Amino acid sequence: MIRAILPVWWAWQWRVLVAVFLANMAIFFLLLLLRLFLGLSQESLIIINNLFSLGVTIYASIYFLAYALGLSYPHIRIVILPKEADPYRIAARK
Repeated sequence: MIRAILPVWWAWQWRVLVAVFLANMAIFFLLLLLRLFLGLSQESLIIINNLFSLGVTIYASIYFLAYALGLSYPHIRIVILPKEADPYRIAARK
């Protein structure tokens, strides 16, 4: 089971790590510029940076999970079906 899920996890995770790292560097740089122009305190800078970082991380994680689930993998097939389409439920109704 681990061998099957590992390619999916890695396809998702490395993209999230790179995107979050680059986005956090850009956000921190922009916030440093704002600190210089607006005179924000160190504590304010840390709080704002953490909030933006959390938002970027959540968005990137969801976006790249959807991307990784849509990729083609050589040894597995990933299918997401609504519960109504579950063949066991359909067979049980008959």
